[in-house]
Amino acid sequence: MRPFYLGVVAVFAVLTACAAAPVRAPTELLDEQTGATLVVVAEPLVFARARVDVAANARDYATVVAIEANRSGKYTQYLLLHRWSTVDRRMAGLPPPEAGRLVIKADGRLLELQPLQPMPAALTRRDRVFLPDDADVVSWAYACDLATLAYLAASHDIELRLPDEALDSPFALWSDGRPALRAFAAR
Repeated sequence: MRPFYLGVVAVFAVLTACAAAPVRAPTELLDEQTGATLVVVAEPLVFARARVDVAANARDYATVVAIEANRSGKYTQYLLLHRWSTVDRRMAGLPPPEAGRLVIKADGRLLELQPLQPMPAALTRRDRVFLPDDADVVSWAYACDLATLAYLAASHDIELRLPDEALDSPFALWSDGRPALRAFAAR
């Protein structure tokens, strides 16, 4: 009996340590070209949808990054979405840049966003905004507010759609950056 209790205590200790792991703070960076200070969430939300129609382990991905731009004391929040895929582009190319309409379903509530045209210059910086390496990417930016970001961070069920794409099936949460988004919205 004694080894059983030690095992239970060990598992409980590991789970407690995982639950108490600190969330990294958002990153601040200066965009030298625009003079804006950008605050970037420490970890993005990554969504995926299986593409078994073209290959066994192929997926389309949507990486969603919360960013705040500070331009001389004027604060603006954005969602930056990077759409990429592991599907061979000859089989299924990326959507065109004008097809960026975004629908997020969070706890049953629909949030419909239109991409900003053109993308704000401060957000075109390629480093430290979670742009996927070694992948073809189409990116869009969306105006947002802190209340919406806090709602997304607190939601239990979340998925997204890009309804302008030929394949309109939903993207499910693949990598959960909601704790980092909560820290971003609360700072």
